[in-house]
Amino acid sequence: MPREKKQASKSGYAFPKPTLDELLASQRQANRVTVEFLKVDVGIALTFSGIALTAANNAKKLRNVKAARRGYDTVVGFLPRTEMSESDAEDMRRNLRRLKSELRQLGEKF
Repeated sequence: MPREKKQASKSGYAFPKPTLDELLASQRQANRVTVEFLKVDVGIALTFSGIALTAANNAKKLRNVKAARRGYDTVVGFLPRTEMSESDAEDMRRNLRRLKSELRQLGEKF
């Protein structure tokens, strides 16, 4: 039995174009997800820097410094494009200051 073809809308799209409200809601959701990602990423980077600070094994230390720095750079790169509440922004500034300080102790240059 042959399958029926789906009719495209008059605009030529298979689905209707999103409304402005839907686009704005999607943008707000993407921003919220980005904020949560940055919170997690800076937390993970702090974990790596903490491990590096206590590591006796030089290879382990270097590996964790590299991971912490990559996390720092990622967060700093996303910040200008991300809107945060004042509370989230203050937490982020505090965590980034701490991370940068720990990375400096570990020999990183900024």
